[in-house]
Amino acid sequence: MKRSLLLLIAATAAMAQITISEAQMKKMGITTGKVNLTSSTTVGPLIAKIDYDEEKSKSYFLDHEASIVALNVRAGDQVKKGQILCRIASPELLANGFELKELRNRYRSIQNNVKKDEALYKDGVISYRDYQMSALEAASLRSRISTLEAQFSLAGVVPSTDGSMAVIAQKNGIVTLSPLAVAEKITPYQPYFRISNTDAMTAILNISPRQIASISKGDKVLNKAGMSIGTIVSVATSVNGSTNSATAIARISDRSGELRAGTTTGLFVSTLKSVTSVLIPSNAVVKHQGKSICFIRTSNG
Repeated sequence: MKRSLLLLIAATAAMAQITISEAQMKKMGITTGKVNLTSSTTVGPLIAKIDYDEEKSKSYFLDHEASIVALNVRAGDQVKKGQILCRIASPELLANGFELKELRNRYRSIQNNVKKDEALYKDGVISYRDYQMSALEAASLRSRISTLEAQFSLAGVVPSTDGSMAVIAQKNGIVTLSPLAVAEKITPYQPYFRISNTDAMTAILNISPRQIASISKGDKVLNKAGMSIGTIVSVATSVNGSTNSATAIARISDRSGELRAGTTTGLFVSTLKSVTSVLIPSNAVVKHQGKSICFIRTSNG
């Protein structure tokens, strides 16, 4: 089979030199070719994984198990703030709902006592310690109420005591994560619903170690048509040993609808520093043990 050898100036020190004459090369059908050097302020295409921007998304979590009892919307549906997403059943949330209702009633009653005790203390009827007892009890109740309200808020749930609870959309957007069916279990501490902005996305770009110094925060990200669709917001300074690449994060806005969350695509980065690249023909690259190898022409072979 005919092979191509790459013509360069010096031999590589990483491989042993292969001694071969011109006549042997001709007999084996081995040819050589020149590489091209290019200098550009555009780097790419870089492999980029697309996802929705978490900072502009709302995710819903639970700190305990629950079940879906009604599913009103699914992934891909547009929702408005205040709309019911689904209904869930959870013994823990139900118990917390009863507790929250009771605590709110007690707190309102204690607040009245605090005002009365304050007036009695100012009139000299009761001691400051007696007045403080009711004030501390009110503070304790307020603290527990805040804890329970925060749990319901994190879950996106309206407190209820009727057996099931409604999960309410807390922003406008598109549902990008949802349960698949009624009776599905909700895993604790994992998002079970997410609402995102359709035009607010992120791209995780893989960059080679040689390109780390060239790409900087603030560089523009371009699509295949050369249009600016976003900006680099961070560049890793370390290299992942398993992939031999670093990552750069970009915030992008795709109003064309061509980019899809969960997919990969090729994007370009417009840098302030010019980058010199070596263009090697694909037929001059040999795969060996998972590595790409190019043969370099030397004086002896």
